[in-house]
This record gives sequence, structure tokens and C-alpha cells, in this order.
Amino acid sequence: MIRGDLPHPPRRVPLLGDITHFDRYRPLQNEMALSASLGPIFERRVLGLHIIYATGARLAAQCSDEQHWERSLYGPVLEFKRFMPDALFVVDSDNPLWGQARRILTPAFAQKAMRSYHQAMQSVADDLVTEWSAGDGVIDTYSAMTRAAGEIIGRAGFTTDLGLFHDAPDSADSQAFIESLGDLLRMSSDAGLALPVVGPFRRRLLESRVRRNVEVIHGFSDRIIAERQAHPTDDEDLLNLMLSAVDPETGRRLPSDNVREQVLTFMAGGYETTAALLETVLYYLATDQELQERLRAEISARGGFDYKAITGMRLIRQVLNECLRLWPPAPGYFRRARTDQDLGGYRIHAGQMVFVLAMAAHRDQEVWGPDADIFDPSRFEPDRMRSHPDRFFEPWGTGPRSCIGRQFALHEATLLIARILSAFELRTDGTPLVMREGGTMRPEPYQLKVVPRAGR
Repeated sequence: MIRGDLPHPPRRVPLLGDITHFDRYRPLQNEMALSASLGPIFERRVLGLHIIYATGARLAAQCSDEQHWERSLYGPVLEFKRFMPDALFVVDSDNPLWGQARRILTPAFAQKAMRSYHQAMQSVADDLVTEWSAGDGVIDTYSAMTRAAGEIIGRAGFTTDLGLFHDAPDSADSQAFIESLGDLLRMSSDAGLALPVVGPFRRRLLESRVRRNVEVIHGFSDRIIAERQAHPTDDEDLLNLMLSAVDPETGRRLPSDNVREQVLTFMAGGYETTAALLETVLYYLATDQELQERLRAEISARGGFDYKAITGMRLIRQVLNECLRLWPPAPGYFRRARTDQDLGGYRIHAGQMVFVLAMAAHRDQEVWGPDADIFDPSRFEPDRMRSHPDRFFEPWGTGPRSCIGRQFALHEATLLIARILSAFELRTDGTPLVMREGGTMRPEPYQLKVVPRAGR
């Protein structure tokens, strides 16, 4: 039976709507909290903005059905499209460039390619351990993980040392690029989640800052491409694939102006989200000495840090998955109904959008159990997963538009965590984990205490 009006926050105000329940700084965490009282589907209306939220696991899974639902480009992603219109993660699915780029770049994340990236990833992990070993034992995790994830994209993806761990001719430019890209991500998130009246005003105020940042990131990527074109290599990296690979369906290469956008795709999509995941993982590990020891036992049993050893570190993968479940760097996505749909007993008309709050669906107690809010990596043990096949877990998005680089991210994160744990004991000063929303779901900057392990 189709029900009437959707649930909504209490005390709705005429014209202003649900403005009394709006949190500008942590809107999605606020919506997750609201779902506890409003249920697995509800709406919010604020100053003419109308959003329907699916927060229950089963409804989220229903919205992931490609036959009846499709991706919708809205919010922060739409803002990001203003300066990267044809990047892989923002271009419309019906644009031929999307299919062409996806087909050309997919082999870059197959097992053979991943093996070729491993040594570059390991060199970054070694540099990180060297830096921490020479320091005072207090680590700025935000800086360290941002630089590590960015440097891995540079070395593994483009065979380019960005100089983020040592002085190099390009160090200043690389740091400026990382800072500008991060600023654009935050501004896009703020604008995409802003109230209808506030958003356009803020956008005008920030326009000159946006232009400066865009000039920096475009100049940086253009330089990387120009250097490769001037000095061709036979490196098996992403950049050569972008420049020379042929689409098996159309027989065409990527247009030269689109190569820049795909370089930025992997820098934007790769460093920020992976850095966010790594910071979250390190926090949970630093609060659990017993878990650290269990992971060290696995690391020791694997006998090293080569490609095969890293792919066999199942316990670390379980920790990564549990952090992705609780705090996915991309906490949700919009879906559009292809035809009229019954979603949780409510009519969703064809063309109407629903925001799938994956972060809330990942914590749905009906499918994840009464302790769904508790950090417990053992949830991802194979036997437990098989006994609960309806658990919703989509930290990488869903369908053909899901993250193409997920294996790259998981491999580098596993390697970095393994190297860190083998070299250091991790501790915190008791500061609670606070997540901020600004392009990604990422911890507020915190300090990590590291103690070198004897003989390592």
C-alpha cells in the first residue's frame, strides 16, 4: 500500500521548511542521526530545496538496482563539474567520452597493472617510515597521509616523483597542487550542500579563489603531460595508458584535452579519499593495542611486503572495510528513479532523486546487528559475511559508475598500514575521533604518537 506524506523533521516552519534541523558543518552526520527517529526513508525541505533520503540498508540496495534507478549528478559532484566537465567521475553516462575513458582505463586496475605499481607504492611507504623514524614521535596525520596518498598517485600513476617527502625542484609546485585541489574539493562540497539562498551568494564570493585554484591544478597536470610527450617512455603507468591506449569499442584514443581531466580525476579521486581512509584506520588502531599485535602477527606471517604478501593480508583488509563501513570517505550518492517506484511504501515518481546515505545504511541494525555503530573488523570475516548476505556495503558507489580505482586504493592502504605497524607502535592522546565534511568524510586533524619498534 502506498502511504501519504514522507516523514520529516518535527516543527516544520512555513516557507523556511525544516531549517531548524539543518547543520551546515556536518549535514550528513546530522541526517544519519535524524534517521534514528524518522526511519529508513524521510524528506527534508529547506527554502525550496527538497531532498529525499534513503538511510535503511534494504532501501539503499533497492535504489542501487540499475534496471529501475540510475545515477544522478547533483550536489558537490555537480559543483566539481564546473571546472572538470569531462572528468571520469563527473561526466554524464550518456556522454560518449565516459564510456571511452572507462574502457581505456579499466585495464589500469587489473592484477597485472597493480603488480607494476607495487614497487612505486612501496617506495613511498619506505619514505614515510624513514621520515617518522627521524622525527620526534608526534605525527600530523593529516599532512602525512595527504602527502603519502598524493605521492603514490604521482609515482605509481604517472612515474613522477612529486617531492612531497624530500626537497626536489617540483616540491613547491606539488604542494601547491595538493592544497589547491583540496581547497576546490572543500568549496565544491560547501556549495553543493549549501542552502538555496546562500549557495549562489557564496559561489560569487569565492569565484576568484576558485579561478586561482583551477589555474594551479590545470597548470600542474598540463606540465606532467607535456613532459611525458616531450620525453616518451615505455612505463606501464596510467599516464601512458591515457596518452596511447585505444578504446577497444571505437578504436579511438582519448582526446588530448581529456587527458588532463583524467589526470585530475585520479589525483582528486585518489589522494583525498585514500588519505581520509588511512587517517581513520590509524585512529582506530592507535586506540587498540591488542588489534595492533594481531595485525603484526599477520604481517610477520606473510614474510615481507612484496605484492603477494600484501594481497594476502586479510586482517588488514577487514580493518579497512570496517572503517569504510563506519566512515566512508564518500558517504552517499544521488539516484534517480527511471520509472515510478514504491520505496519503503512511498511513491517516488519517475525522474525524482533520492539521496542514498550509504553511511547510515552501513549502520542499519536490521541487517548489521544491534552493535552496528561499534568498530568491529571481525564483521568482515568470510563466515560472518556469508551468514548475512543482505548487509549493504557500498563505500565505492554502485553500478557502472562505482569507483574504478578501488583496488588501487585498497592495495596502497594495506601496504602503508602494514609498513607503519611493522615499524611503530601507535598511540593516541585520548582525543576523540571527530569527522568533518568537506569534499570527503575525513577526521578532523589529530596527532598520532609513534614509538619505533626495537630492531625495526
